[in-house]
Amino acid sequence: MLLADGLRADTARDYMGYLHALHDAGRAQWAELRCEMPSLSRPLYATLLNGEPPLAHGILGNGHAGQVGQALPRHLFQVLQAQGLRSAVAAYHWFYELLSGEVFDPTRHRDALPAGTGIVGARWYWEDDYPDSHLLADAESLRSTHAPSLLFVHPMGPDLAGHVHGGESTAYAMSARKLDMLLAQYLPRWHAAGYDLLLTSDHGMNADRMHGGPLSVEREVPLIWVPHDAGAAGGVGGVAAASAAGASDAAGDADADGAAGIADTAATAVDGRGAEAASRADDKSHRAAPPALRPPLPKRQTEIAAWVLMQLGLTPPDSMKAFRA
Repeated sequence: MLLADGLRADTARDYMGYLHALHDAGRAQWAELRCEMPSLSRPLYATLLNGEPPLAHGILGNGHAGQVGQALPRHLFQVLQAQGLRSAVAAYHWFYELLSGEVFDPTRHRDALPAGTGIVGARWYWEDDYPDSHLLADAESLRSTHAPSLLFVHPMGPDLAGHVHGGESTAYAMSARKLDMLLAQYLPRWHAAGYDLLLTSDHGMNADRMHGGPLSVEREVPLIWVPHDAGAAGGVGGVAAASAAGASDAAGDADADGAAGIADTAATAVDGRGAEAASRADDKSHRAAPPALRPPLPKRQTEIAAWVLMQLGLTPPDSMKAFRA
């Protein structure tokens, strides 16, 4: 699962050519979501992990007093651990705090494994300008070393570019282009190892270099599903819970059908350019027409954690059952 921080849906649609190629070939399914509110990172990290909106889980800001280092009592990784499935995470240090319940210290926690999560490999970064190229290399190293059932990857490039230059800037567009080019390097490797990709984002980005409110540019994010065997299966609809070869070997007694690897990354599904939209509509004739995905892609961020579990062949717990097939 790849969470591209701060990636607007329209920016992903306009500048991520590799993902477009997969979509046009019938190997990827695109959708878009409106993120929960407030459209801020730490609250939405928590939502993506446990399926609850911020008003329910109570984490309402990025740095509110008493919330830095606050742990989520329930989350996706606990469910995987209970089923004997292992995870690996390459992500910003706020995820470490949500999972461990302690304030991140880079001198002690760079590769720390939060207790009770089933995470067997981790790499946490704490500077917003940590390059996406380094982060994806970290993720690939974790995958090849640990063969996890779930690989969670969280690059910060689009969010950083948006806060520095604004969501309408050439630098922001370039951050999406660069991430797309990195995916062209790594996704074929992940697919060859039996991993699928779910790409999404936590929130969008305004031209004023901020987010947090209800505007479409701050809330609309991509949701892209790219299963590893879409080509062989005749389109993305041919995949439900794919078996990850490396993960099933490493998991030992884990069921092969439940050992699907998911790399989750953020992409966008909104096309805000009328001319380009018309051009793409004219060009649809060459695209493969995949059958409907079962279960269908989530329609809300609160449904993503349960959907991931279902793709891994697991039944979501009651706390995550807002989404059902």
